[in-house]
Formats: sequence, C-alpha cells, structure tokens
Amino acid sequence: MAVFESDTTLNASAEQVFEFLIQPPNLRQIAHPDMGLKFLDAPEKLQLGDEFQFMVQTLGQVQKIRHRITVFDSPTLFVEELIEGPLPKWVHSHSFVQVDDGQTLVRDTVEFEPPGGLLGLLLTESRIQDHLEDGFHHRHQQLQKLFATA
Repeated sequence: MAVFESDTTLNASAEQVFEFLIQPPNLRQIAHPDMGLKFLDAPEKLQLGDEFQFMVQTLGQVQKIRHRITVFDSPTLFVEELIEGPLPKWVHSHSFVQVDDGQTLVRDTVEFEPPGGLLGLLLTESRIQDHLEDGFHHRHQQLQKLFATA
C-alpha cells in the first residue's frame, strides 16, 4: 500500500484547527479550485461513524466518493476511510499535535491502493502522489492564511 504524508504548522490551538477541519463547508474553502469539491450529503460537523458523500474532479473525470469517519479522538485525530469510489483503498488520517509555543502541527497521512485494470494505467501510484502533493500544498497554504489572522 502506498503512503503520502504532508505536514504544516499553524498558529492556533489543536482544538481550533480540529474544530475547523471537522466542518465540511470549511473543507471546500481550503480545497484546490481545480478539484471541484462539492458535498452531496454531509453532516454539519463530522463525528465517529458519520458517512459523507462528495464529488471531485480527477483527471478530467467527475468522481462520486463516499467516506466514513472510523476514528474520532478530539482534538488529536480523526480518520476517514473510503467506502465508495474509484480506488480499492483510501485511508486519510488527520492528526493534530499541540506545540509548546501555541502552535499546532497538522499531519495528513493518506494510505491508498491504486486501481487495477485500465483505470490503473491512468491512476498510477506516482500520479496519485503528485496529485496529493499539489492538493495538500494548496490546502496547507490556505490554512496558513486563515490561521495567520486567527
């Protein structure tokens, strides 16, 4: 299984960052515009066991995806797992570590398995890694801007 990891440090408490990221409307605010993120069915705030459905654009194709929250430990960790979508496996862990000086280290870890068959020729591990790198770079830049004024 492939693993992608990306970190950023924000000028906010773990509680503030965690609270922001468990609200699906806020995720649209920090998503890369090319992603076309649109929530079809999502709670106002995520909690353990919640399922949410959304659409994203990947490689020119609109994909309908459903995730479930499988771990929820406020304010240090929540994990979302793919239950419907184009990949056989996708587990996204969001962890939050309070740093001594009032900052929070935000770590996104994505474990995934690229698809097989013809789709696997397009969605290779390398291509997925590059897509994640671009998306999380944008996401972390947006978080830096939002929490710079918090």
